[in-house]
Amino acid sequence: MSDLVSVIVPIYKVEEYLDMCVQSIVDQTYSELEIILVDDGSPDGCSEKCDQWKDQDDRIIVIHKKNGGLSDARNAGLDICTGDYILFVDSDDWIEKDMVRIMHDHMMEDDYDICACGIIDSYTDREVRWATEYYKGDSVHTLMRLYDNTRFPVSAWNKLYKRKCWEELRFPKGKICEDAFTTYLLIDKAVRIIQIPDALYHYRIRENSIMTSSFSKSRMDEEEAWRSNYEYMKTNHPEIYKSAFDFYLLRINRLIKTIPENQIQDFSNEYNRLKEILKNNQSYIIFQSKMPFKQRMKLILNYRKLK
Repeated sequence: MSDLVSVIVPIYKVEEYLDMCVQSIVDQTYSELEIILVDDGSPDGCSEKCDQWKDQDDRIIVIHKKNGGLSDARNAGLDICTGDYILFVDSDDWIEKDMVRIMHDHMMEDDYDICACGIIDSYTDREVRWATEYYKGDSVHTLMRLYDNTRFPVSAWNKLYKRKCWEELRFPKGKICEDAFTTYLLIDKAVRIIQIPDALYHYRIRENSIMTSSFSKSRMDEEEAWRSNYEYMKTNHPEIYKSAFDFYLLRINRLIKTIPENQIQDFSNEYNRLKEILKNNQSYIIFQSKMPFKQRMKLILNYRKLK
């Protein structure tokens, strides 16, 4: 028998996009699928659409639950899935018809624990393909790629995982940037990891998404997530601690820029918290960081331009 792949789809207020997403999963050339649609208390027509899809395909399981957020919805799927492998697809995205087959075939080559593919950023008027180089390695080398400008993407949804990777791990409920809280732990748990250049996952860029809308206090979850990364590395992988800490500072610099100038007063606590982190690490950036010289100087100059 072929391996069973559980595809977990968290669903909330995506009535316009849901059919395209589910159709792309149903049409996979790899047919041994368990498709779990998690209706996270969606107030639109998604609940009915989920039930309609269940009636059309006996591989589909539907969970209707009270709204708990993306992490909680994914966890609900993880709690009931029975597949040998696990794939996440966000409900406003879609996947190439050969995605599961191609990734499963690669994982079978040398008993890999995680396979990551390339990503297609899909805007309303264009697409940007993020195909990566072919790579295979262990957890330490993959973590180094994660902290090297995310050459190994942090996202949960462009990866096929062996079931064992998730046995003792769940997404943090109530947090955004949930992938950054979990991906480093999944990588560290894996023995063999492969990354393929095939761009197989379509990531829909929406103007009103959490990460593209105006700043909110929940965006500070990103600081916590990347802090948890470098704190874990300091204890478990001191050889790559500096790489993780450098990446944390770069994310802080990026995050503080997402606060519009006319909102700095509204989010003064968050702004000052991020600014203080950069201030306290100016000496480290200049004398100890492993960042390239130009990147260090840019970080220093960016700090000096802050309000």
